[in-house]
Amino acid sequence: MERLGLGPEVFLDEERGANKRLVYARLVGFPRAGPQKNMAGHDLNYLALSGVLSMLPGERKPEFPLNILADFAGGGLMCAMGILLALLERNRSGRGQVVNADMVSGVRYLSSFPLLLLQLQTPHFGQRRGTGLLDGGAPFYNVYTCADGRWMSVGCLEPQFFRAFLRRFLGALPSGFALEDGWRPTEADQYDTDAWPRLKTFIERGFALQPRDYWAKVFDGSDACAVPVLSVDEAAALAARSSWRGGSAPCPHPRLERTPSVAPLPGAAESMVARGARTEEILRELGIAEGERESLWREGALGDASRPTAKL
Repeated sequence: MERLGLGPEVFLDEERGANKRLVYARLVGFPRAGPQKNMAGHDLNYLALSGVLSMLPGERKPEFPLNILADFAGGGLMCAMGILLALLERNRSGRGQVVNADMVSGVRYLSSFPLLLLQLQTPHFGQRRGTGLLDGGAPFYNVYTCADGRWMSVGCLEPQFFRAFLRRFLGALPSGFALEDGWRPTEADQYDTDAWPRLKTFIERGFALQPRDYWAKVFDGSDACAVPVLSVDEAAALAARSSWRGGSAPCPHPRLERTPSVAPLPGAAESMVARGARTEEILRELGIAEGERESLWREGALGDASRPTAKL
C-alpha cells in the first residue's frame, strides 16, 4: 500500500487525512526497525529470532511446529487482535490509528509464559532444552510410539492424573513387565528427576507392545491425560461427530452463541481457492465495466507474476 503512495498519512493526517477513522494495519515478518527489516524471511526465521525455537523439543536440534507459531499466531492473529483493539478504541475517540505488527515480536509476546518462566528458572522449562516439565524432559509429558508406528500423547502433569495413568498403564501390561533390573515405576517416581530416564524407557517399551488403538481404549474415559495422536482424516471425522458444523475444513472458532457464523463450510476439494480464480466474478459484482476490467489487467493492477512480492 505504501509503495503505491497509500500510506497511513493519506488517510490519518491531522489536516488532510481522507478518512481519520480508518484503522491501518501493517504486518511484516522482521521488526520494522530491526537489522533484518529489509531481508526476506519465513515463519521458521521469525521463530528463530524470537528465542522460542531454541526452547522447542527435538532430538539433537529443536523441531518447529509447521508454520503455525509465527505466521498465523504471532503474525495474523496478533495483527487481527490489534485491529480489534483499535476498533474498540475508535468507539471512544472517533479516530483510527496505525496498527504495527511483526511476526518476531508477535511470537515473543505470544510466548510470554515460557520465556518468563525460563528467566525465573522454574522447573517447567530446563536451562538445557529438553530437561524441563514442558519441553520434552518429563516422561509423563511426551509422545510415545506404539506397536503399529502410530502414537499416544501423555500429559499427566498433576499427581492425581499421573496416578490414574500409572494405574491403567501398569494394568494393561503383561504380568511382571519390568526393566532388566526388575524396576517398575511408582507414584513416588513422578518428580524424582533421577528416575526420569528409567521411567521414560519403561513407558516407551510398554507402549511399543500394543497398537495405538489398544492404548486409546485403555485410557478412554479416564483422567490419565492420555489420548491418541490422530491423523488429519481421523481428526476431521471426530470433528464431524463432536463439533458444531465440524468436518474436513475447520469451522470458525470461537463460536458466538447469539450471532454464529452461518456461511456454508467448503468441502475438502473446495478448501483451497487458486489466487485470482474469482477476480472477474468479484469485479463484476462491484459493477466495474468490462473495459475498465481489461484496463486493470493490462496495467497489472490485478496481479502480475513477474513482479516481486512482499518480503514477509
